[in-house]
Amino acid sequence: MSDRGVLQVKPVTMYEAKAILERELEEIEEPVYEQKICLDYLKKFARLTPEEGRRIVEEVLQVSDKIREEVAVKIADLLPADEEDVRAIFAKERAILEKSEIAKIVEICARYRK
Repeated sequence: MSDRGVLQVKPVTMYEAKAILERELEEIEEPVYEQKICLDYLKKFARLTPEEGRRIVEEVLQVSDKIREEVAVKIADLLPADEEDVRAIFAKERAILEKSEIAKIVEICARYRK
């Protein structure tokens, strides 16, 4: 059995998850199927660095106090292109953002979209 356990639960961007998974898989001789699939997905879609992903989260959190960290991580992962995409992310949230806050989020994401 592994001597590893859950020390802390915190949302991470897919860019950070990719770096973590790559680092962990270096220690494993043969990764399991799910790890391979996950890494393939992240290599395909996680095009930013972990630092850029964390920077996006921090910038989005500064837009409004109503934004939870989990939602900011989702925004960093999806990099919404327009206001409708941002509204879709917030569809199940209790927080209602103002139009200026939504525009600021779109602006932040546009700077990082490649």
